[in-house]
Amino acid sequence: MIDDGKKTTGTMTTATNSTDFGRVENDGTVLVKMPDGSEKQVGQWAAGDPNDGLSFYIRKFHEIENEISLTLQRLREGKGNADTAFKLIDRVKTNLENPTFVGDLSILVCKIEELQVIAAVKKAEFSAAKAIAKEKAMEKRKHLVEEAEKLVSSKQWKVTTQRFKEIVEEWKKLPHGAKSEEQALWKRFSSARSAFDKTRRQYFSNLESTRKEANKIKSEIVSQAKAIAESKDWNETANKFRNLMTKWKSAPILERKEEQKLWKEFKLAQDIFFAARTAAFSVLDAEHAKNLETKKLLLEKAEKILPITDVKSARNALKPIQAEWSKVGHVSRKDKEKIESRLKAVEEAVRNAEKNENNRTDPAKSARAQSTMELLEVKLSKTEKERDEALTKGDAKKAETLALTIESQKMLLDATKNALAEFTR
Repeated sequence: MIDDGKKTTGTMTTATNSTDFGRVENDGTVLVKMPDGSEKQVGQWAAGDPNDGLSFYIRKFHEIENEISLTLQRLREGKGNADTAFKLIDRVKTNLENPTFVGDLSILVCKIEELQVIAAVKKAEFSAAKAIAKEKAMEKRKHLVEEAEKLVSSKQWKVTTQRFKEIVEEWKKLPHGAKSEEQALWKRFSSARSAFDKTRRQYFSNLESTRKEANKIKSEIVSQAKAIAESKDWNETANKFRNLMTKWKSAPILERKEEQKLWKEFKLAQDIFFAARTAAFSVLDAEHAKNLETKKLLLEKAEKILPITDVKSARNALKPIQAEWSKVGHVSRKDKEKIESRLKAVEEAVRNAEKNENNRTDPAKSARAQSTMELLEVKLSKTEKERDEALTKGDAKKAETLALTIESQKMLLDATKNALAEFTR
């Protein structure tokens, strides 16, 4: 609150305004009352009315007070940063020694003391959490090492090799702990990875011994492929070829030259079958294309029904189109959804038109619309009367609120009248 100031004695300029915690002089000098009762200049206002200067420095006080309060709140909610709070504390303490604002400085002192205590607690909590995180990271490293040691005997070469790579990446992302303990764990991990790599290399170096079995498997796959190459059972035989391909991929790899020879024989049998199937499907595609053209012509007739002006005529026009449509054969899968959705759109439009016509001619709904309109007219009349009374009493605020209500009621009334007009047309 700003009170009228009093003239000072001696050489001091006449004060134009003051608060409980500061004042401003006619020459724009702004002073704040220190906790010991003395006064200290906080600034010089030369931008106009000295009272504006006092208000300006009071606002600066509230700004810094709010900043402290907000920082306190964020720390209590666990969202703030203790280091940021300590920086604010140092800045405010410096400002308290040479204030650049006007307000109750003792409040800032108390708030800064409170902030310092909470910031110290939060910093301690952060340090404790950091220590716990390091401890958890070390525990996670132990689990990774134990997992790596279990993977040494794995025979899933590709999957296990990938998992070792993932363990390294997980390791890198963990916070560092005690150096000696971390190095000891890494040594165990490296040993496990090396042991697995050695076993894997030995496996592939002995792969030649398995190639005889691979030759037997893939030769059998080729024989089966040749046996079904002339089949006309398109779906079942295509599935058989897919299964043979799966078996081929899962079988061991042969020496390069033998692998290519058997693969060429298998591929030839496969190509014979699928070429014949493609030829058969091309005939079917021609039939589908013919059916598609027929349905497009029917669609053109159906879509001419829109927009609907006479519901009964639209329904009568649609029925023979639907009957003819059902007689036409299938179209290709890629065209089916698109073309059928167009006919469904016409059918939906006719259904909606029938529904709207039924609703429009429903006397019960017309009566409800009439009743609603009459009720809204009564409410509007009452609200207009209340607004007029408010204007008569000079209550502009209430009149303005009622005016907004009137506008809303008029809009609702107009909508109801339009709906009623639909029922009575």
